[in-house]
Amino acid sequence: MKGDKIYKILDFLEDKTMDMVDFASSFLAAGYGASMGKRDYEFKKRNRNRENYKIDRQEKRRLEKYIYELKVDGLLREDSAGKINLSPKGKKKIKHLRKNRVLGKDLYQKETSSKVTIISYDLPVSFNRERDMLRTVLKVLGFHMIHKSVWVGKVKVPKSFLAGLQKLKILRYVEILEVTKHGSLKQYR
Repeated sequence: MKGDKIYKILDFLEDKTMDMVDFASSFLAAGYGASMGKRDYEFKKRNRNRENYKIDRQEKRRLEKYIYELKVDGLLREDSAGKINLSPKGKKKIKHLRKNRVLGKDLYQKETSSKVTIISYDLPVSFNRERDMLRTVLKVLGFHMIHKSVWVGKVKVPKSFLAGLQKLKILRYVEILEVTKHGSLKQYR
């Protein structure tokens, strides 16, 4: 806790110091006789570059922290050359995770059909993650989006896909129709 407070204070002071440095360098870069708009533009440009650097630094810290936690859990190991590899425990964990995946984009093969299939769904907000997975799988299978939740394609729907929807408890929100008369779907004949 104490280190966190020290970090926040130093980080805040660093930002204020950098604002002064940015101001001075933007003033010099704008040149003699530059308008206030030009100086302001230079200042904002430098400030924006600094913010982008700060975001990259924060993402790097977050990744390093996550890798450290995976090492502590015994899922990763680092060899003498500094390369990070999966440990035997990590390999076992990834096999377990792959086995329990339900709607993965690499789980289904695209298989064409002579008939047009329409998939429509209306998932509650609590299933946002599942909705994103469903959209990804529909793209992989070869369906095309007509509306946000209506997809069309000349594709056979795999039985394992239906089983995955059932396992996620979203099958009741999904309607799958096979078109026998095309109507205005002439482009999909």
